[in-house]
Amino acid sequence: MICRIEIPFESSKRLNYSFYASSVMQGIIMENISGNYAEEMHKQALRPYSQFSACRSGQNIWTISVLSREAYDNIVIPILSMKQAEVRHNNDIITFGKPAVEIMTYQQLLCENSVNSARSDAVELDFTTPTAFKSSGKYVILPTLRLIFSSLAKRFDTFFGISNNNYEALADEIEENVTISDYKLSSSSFSLEGVRLPSFRGSLKIRIKGSGDFRSYIRMLCRFAEFSGVGIKTAIGMGQIRIKFLLKSGTSSL
Repeated sequence: MICRIEIPFESSKRLNYSFYASSVMQGIIMENISGNYAEEMHKQALRPYSQFSACRSGQNIWTISVLSREAYDNIVIPILSMKQAEVRHNNDIITFGKPAVEIMTYQQLLCENSVNSARSDAVELDFTTPTAFKSSGKYVILPTLRLIFSSLAKRFDTFFGISNNNYEALADEIEENVTISDYKLSSSSFSLEGVRLPSFRGSLKIRIKGSGDFRSYIRMLCRFAEFSGVGIKTAIGMGQIRIKFLLKSGTSSL
């Protein structure tokens, strides 16, 4: 299963918690999960959750997404049981409101983007928090379709239970059949413990061609991105994405 929760919260000091506070919010997660599960996650190459904070029109929102039932039980359930939390970094108390919860199975994710789906093959990817990749030990702050979809495919396969996928062949197929039709990107940065991580923000519009199965797969990965995030350090707030399936007129479809 996959799940995303959006929790509104109020600050006792009336602070705005933008994405810069996401690493602080991760600390709340780590303080409220079992030590055994925290240790288990640190052994994994890919984290089973992503999270970030945002302030929208004066309202603080904490978004947490998990990619497995185990992560739901060990992360989401404890957080949903909380009424308040102490943010020691800010000497603040935050009070949680009623969460919005979206849950689906991996089978539902596949079905809603199936070959027979009415969804468009034109998609807008909106990188809502600073995003970056790491390749050959170096930060990459200019997104490529190969990096974006290889990152998503590896996350999906890990938590869906697929092994031995040929990612090089997939990347070649992506470069052949997925194109960027428009973009609005700018450089950005994310600070972590005084270290500046170079990154980017903005949006990409893509068009997908190829076989029906391939188009279905890419649409599914785009939708999956809203839960998994993309690139590095999604557990501390980086790489968060919102998507829109675009109609021919350029408007979005649900």
